Formats: sequence, structure tokens, C-alpha cells
Amino acid sequence: MPQALISIVVPCYNVETFINNALQSIFLQTYTNWECILVDDGSKDNTSGEIDFWVKKDPRFKYFHQENKGVSGARNKGLENTSGDYVIFFDPDDLFSTHALESLITLAKDDIDIVIGKNAITNGQNYDIVDYLVNASNPLEKITNENKNLIKIVVEEPIICVAWNKLYRKDFLETHNLKFKKGILHEDELWFFETLFKANAVIFNNEPTYFYNVTNLNSVINNLGLRNLESYLEIIEYIYDDYYKTETNNTNKELVSIYITHLKIKAIQHCYKQLNKKDRQKARPKIEACFNRVQPQRTKIVLQDSFENLQYHFKLAKLLAPNDILRYLRYYKSSRFMRKIKAKWLLRKATKTNSMNNRQIEDIR
Repeated sequence: MPQALISIVVPCYNVETFINNALQSIFLQTYTNWECILVDDGSKDNTSGEIDFWVKKDPRFKYFHQENKGVSGARNKGLENTSGDYVIFFDPDDLFSTHALESLITLAKDDIDIVIGKNAITNGQNYDIVDYLVNASNPLEKITNENKNLIKIVVEEPIICVAWNKLYRKDFLETHNLKFKKGILHEDELWFFETLFKANAVIFNNEPTYFYNVTNLNSVINNLGLRNLESYLEIIEYIYDDYYKTETNNTNKELVSIYITHLKIKAIQHCYKQLNKKDRQKARPKIEACFNRVQPQRTKIVLQDSFENLQYHFKLAKLLAPNDILRYLRYYKSSRFMRKIKAKWLLRKATKTNSMNNRQIEDIR
């Protein structure tokens, strides 16, 4: 039986200092039936020259160039040019372990749409592990998506929302016409939701296959600004319009509602929190417009108690100013006396705001 062909899609933009080591880690794979689709997204440095060396060295490396369209555009270009049975995304400032593809393909089955690799954290593009990103608590076990259980899992477990180091069945991506949304940052956040929402089953491996370089200062994760927040709000509205409002299955609708609230909380706690005073002023009307328009409903308990409490308290506070939402989420479960006082004051303020807007928050806990 012939080995499955794995297509590795690598978006490249101004990565001349990283790309050689990255492609070396691909070249050294113990699993050899792969192709590497390199998309130069209009680089201004010598990225193309570094890629050209590897294209000449090994025909499995394939080079494509386009005018700058961002990570989503580069990945979509790569997807369009894949010919493999499976697709995996790779960022050129990171590294694969030498057995990465072999480890992942070993777990691939016809009824599993995504094989999710374990991610090691490094300070720099190297193999010196300083920590691991959160992996599933039950690796090597097939997890079916009955009742959209995967959405519940990723809300309750802090599994990072990234596209890389996941082996996707190519026919799964084609069947659902899955592509990256153009023109936004945090495109992985939306991709993560859509792929897990539509997958029949996934499986996690239990050994590190990917070495994630957290010190690249050009990374989106290391550059949280107003545009990042705007992208989160755009993703929230997209999921609301394209999934929540169109979903007819009540169980599925409940999980979409949970995920939307999950993203709203992240938008406040991760993006808004990082903004300077000037950008917070610009962000406020954008957040208020989004949160007022996007109001999915909940009807039953689905999550563990701590997560249901978080979602409930967020809904109590979400019509407050973003600064007050942030403070309330920080204070509402604190045992410290002054924070408890502040939380009660903010709760009274939220109750008054909800009453003025004829808004009742049903407690399903």
C-alpha cells in the first residue's frame, strides 16, 4: 500500500533569518513522502534566495510567489497548490522534530479528520524546550465530535488556537470548502473554530512534533494592538452571522453561543487589556457596537461550573464600558475584601444598565 502524501504549506514573509533552519527540519523528516509548498508573500528581504537553494537541492520543495496578501492569502495560495492526501501548516520561524510527520501520520485514520500534534515552546528557533503548550488530557484516543463536543473541550481546556502542527485530511478541507478568511489578524482563531466545528473526529499525539519559537518579535501573538481587537470583533460577528443565525440544530446552536461568548471574553481579557489609553478610547465604540448586536442565547448547562459562572458573569457585565467589564471579570470571584466591594459596585452598575436597556439575564446555572 503506497504511503500517503503529506503537503506542508509554509507562508513566508521576510523570514530570511529563519527559513534555512526551518526547511532543514523538513528536509530531515524520517517520513519521506512529502511535498513542501513555499509561498513567498511579497518578501522584501532575501527570503526568495534562501528558498531557491532548497528548491534546487530537493524537488519536493516547491516555490510560489505572490504580491503581499497576508498569512491567510499565503496559506490559501498554498492550499490551492497542494496535491497531497493530508495537509499540514508550518510557520517558518519554528521547527519540526525529525519524526514529526511520521508521528502524526501514524495516528491518521479514515474516520479522523485532524491529527493534532503536541507543541514544545522554545526561546528562539532551536530545540531547547522551556515548556509545552496545553495538549489534550487524553492523547492517543479518538475524540468524536458528537453534539459538537470538540467546541466544549477547547473552551474548557486552554488549547491554543493555531493552524500549524495539525494534520488535516485534504478531502475534509475540500468537502467543507475550508479556507482562511482574508484581511484579518488572528485568522487561526476562526480557522480553529471552523475546522473543529465541522470535523467528525480528532486525535492528539503525546510527543512534541513542533518547536514553537515564542521570541519572534514579528509574531502576531507578540504584537497586540487595536487591529488585533478589531479582528477578534470581526470574527465574533462572522461566527454569529454564518453559524449561530443559520444553525437549526439546538445543541449545535448552544455550542456556537458558548464559543461566541468565549471569544468576547478573550477580546476583553487578552486584546483590550493590552491597549494603551488612546487605543482603548478608539476601541470602546467598536466593542459596544459588536456586543450589542451579537447577543446569542443560552438555554441549558453545558460547561463545567467554573466556565458557566464565567460566561454568566460576563453576560451580566457586558453592557458596561470595556474598562468596567475587564475590572468586573478580574474582581467577581476574588476573596480580597476591597475587590469584593468593587465587584459588588460594578454589579449594581451592570444591573442598572441592563434594566435601562430592558435586558434580563437568565441564570441557567
